[in-house]
Amino acid sequence: MAAVVVVVAGLLHAWRNTNVLTADRLCGGLVSAEQADAVLPGAGRLDAEGEGLDDDLTDTVCRVGKSSVLPGSEKSELTVRVWAEQGDGLLGVEHLLDLPRTSFFSGAVTGGVDTRQAWALLPEKCWTPKQPVIVRVSTTGPITDRAAFAAFTTGTARSVAAAARCGDLPEKPGPLVPPVSDEARPVSEGRVCGLDGLSVRGRVPEGAKVLEQGQKASAGLWSCSLFLDDDSSGIVRADGFMTYTASRDPLFTAAVRKAPGATRGKAPDGRAAEVVDTRKMILSCAQGDPLYLAMRPGMQYLEAREPAGLPATDDYFAPFTKAAAKTFGCAAPATG
Repeated sequence: MAAVVVVVAGLLHAWRNTNVLTADRLCGGLVSAEQADAVLPGAGRLDAEGEGLDDDLTDTVCRVGKSSVLPGSEKSELTVRVWAEQGDGLLGVEHLLDLPRTSFFSGAVTGGVDTRQAWALLPEKCWTPKQPVIVRVSTTGPITDRAAFAAFTTGTARSVAAAARCGDLPEKPGPLVPPVSDEARPVSEGRVCGLDGLSVRGRVPEGAKVLEQGQKASAGLWSCSLFLDDDSSGIVRADGFMTYTASRDPLFTAAVRKAPGATRGKAPDGRAAEVVDTRKMILSCAQGDPLYLAMRPGMQYLEAREPAGLPATDDYFAPFTKAAAKTFGCAAPATG
């Protein structure tokens, strides 16, 4: 009898605190239990809510939690959604809470991860007629292993595409491109954000100390935010002075092309461009894939613009375009 009690107790412990008795795939086969366990912190048993793909692909939702009855254990959870989104909105706060601290991946699969959210673009055949479609993952707590988070997001996107029969994705993402540093650092005048020729002289309040944070240029997906090291309030300081983004990733560029209102036009340097708005455009390059460039003024700029007599936003976008095109190897096509 004692032996039976020990066995039952052992099985109960395994069921409550480990994944020995958990299925290999969760949420109708869309999620790997092993990968979910690697992402969610701590020890415990996985439980899932979700039946696989919805009849409408973009209504698909899956929740995976990890909990344990061991003392001091806390429940952690992640939510997977299949989501339609404007391509020019993918590098926004809706999908990445902290763009300057994001790690990107591109190539065979395109996406990004920060400490709480991640996304990966599905193949074009999965998209709606008007919008690209992503797999978006959010968590209730910070994730320390970004490589595991990116692998989970990619693996789930691969399962979604396979189940929907709309394309193939690799099992794992390419190398992650992390931020250059964990904290914002002083800019290098004439090479702001690592872009050759980009300067802040005459474009920030006199005497202001300017910091930058983001990934190393150039990369398939890239961003950099500028901050004024001043006495701005918390939310204003966090939003920063100016944020720049760039990409030569073909799938990302295809996603941007679906943005409403995108038209043929010209870049500030006169070359042909597909213009989403005056601060978002896709530049034609003499060689290779086109270059997407975008700029977003932050609250620090908006607060300082009038008191400090700062230039209009167009006076920031034109030099950014010139410097980014040079750094990302996007020479203007020959005309004739």
